[in-house]
Amino acid sequence: TSLDTSEPLLLHLREYASLSGVAEDLLSKAYFACRPSFEAMPSTVQVLTWEHPLWPKQVDSFAYCPRFLYVQGNASLLSQPSISVIGTRSPSLEGKRSAAQSAYAIGKRSYVVASGLALGIDGVAHKTALDNGFPTIAVLGTPLTSCYPPEHAQLQGEIAKRGALVSRFAPSSSTQKWFFLLRNRLMSALSLASVVVEDRDGGGAVRQAAFALEQKKYLFLYQSSLDNHSFLWPKEFANRPRVFVVKQASDIPRVLEKAVKRCEQVGKVEKKSVQLDLFSL
Repeated sequence: TSLDTSEPLLLHLREYASLSGVAEDLLSKAYFACRPSFEAMPSTVQVLTWEHPLWPKQVDSFAYCPRFLYVQGNASLLSQPSISVIGTRSPSLEGKRSAAQSAYAIGKRSYVVASGLALGIDGVAHKTALDNGFPTIAVLGTPLTSCYPPEHAQLQGEIAKRGALVSRFAPSSSTQKWFFLLRNRLMSALSLASVVVEDRDGGGAVRQAAFALEQKKYLFLYQSSLDNHSFLWPKEFANRPRVFVVKQASDIPRVLEKAVKRCEQVGKVEKKSVQLDLFSL
């Protein structure tokens, strides 16, 4: 059965109950419980479905692909080439400097600067992009109607005006800790590459690094992270395919463009080889 998800649930209550295996009265009760939070959602929020022309196709093939995306701001940014700049909430001075330089180098090369609106590295990346007139996307681990951390309420509002906020979580959702891992998965899927500026072992940015490689994206680490013997994670990633260790931020877009071009060339050769094999059958 094909249902138009843009129509009110109550119009197709029996069909939804049959498909979900949930009793009609329970579905109806849940609908009326969630409805006020959707009605309170700002009119500037767009709800994107898989069929929407602004849906970012690059997330379709990955695990945990959301059914809906809630976007405030310029939704077309989601489909533009972006690079995530992520890291610890308590960075060193060098980390803050590297985050700012990374965001600047990425934005100057016409990539969208993506990050997660967290304190520390994320905030520096977003602010650097905005200060220089570069587009930025904040991928949230909360519904758009919430603000976490509260210290970034003003920044969140500014990104909604001059960039894009995106969340996979409905306004009726009650934020859970594990939402932030799904946030990192989505951010990685949206991006061509992730730059982990600084993080502790097991941190959210390190988890995103693993997601990036799982999704066959590119990963960038700084040499300074590799030289820091307090952490194990940089060495665990450094020698893997699609991982690049850079000394300076300006290397990131240049190295990424070379890697993408090389990957495209390999793809063309493989495609040609398959075509030749077909002719030889």
